[in-house]
Amino acid sequence: MNGTIPQHPQAVNGQHPTAAGIPHGPALLPEAPCTMNGFVKIGRHETRDHQCTGRGTTPEEAAANFFGCIEALEAGYAARATRTAAPPPLASRTQRLGLLLACGLEKAVGKGDWKLVERLGKAAALVLAGRVVQTEESIYQVRSQAEPETTAYTVAGRDCTCQDARKHETDETAYWCKHTCAAVLFHKLAAQESGE
Repeated sequence: MNGTIPQHPQAVNGQHPTAAGIPHGPALLPEAPCTMNGFVKIGRHETRDHQCTGRGTTPEEAAANFFGCIEALEAGYAARATRTAAPPPLASRTQRLGLLLACGLEKAVGKGDWKLVERLGKAAALVLAGRVVQTEESIYQVRSQAEPETTAYTVAGRDCTCQDARKHETDETAYWCKHTCAAVLFHKLAAQESGE
């Protein structure tokens, strides 16, 4: 290059043609000859103005597009109002049992009742193994952990027919054997599943 700026072939004395030739900017779309513009209030959004614009080749077409814009806004708000969020999926039974167990363990640890911590773990295992059955309202049959095929205990409220519960029935503090804890966990799971 010799340092000179190359000239456009149609340039005359370094000047570009203005009327004919290459345009000096981006090509613009032609403006519609008729435009209708305004601010409207839509449905429950009465305090808010929405700008609507309608364009067309005739005043009638511009007006039709303007009112079409309003209808589209109304339809959008109506669809949004009727759309409901899907409820979150219910956690699996095992996950919910884990949450109930964690809550019980936290309370037992807070009381310093380490034997209850152990019984709660065994109770959750009984529920997971399917060894708890509700026979009547507030009455449960809980299969023995050691002899599930031959032995079952009846839990009614806080009372259980197992030897461990009978051994502690004279305690002043409420004692829950593992079978009672299992019945309570089973009851809470059933209440969650029924929406209570």
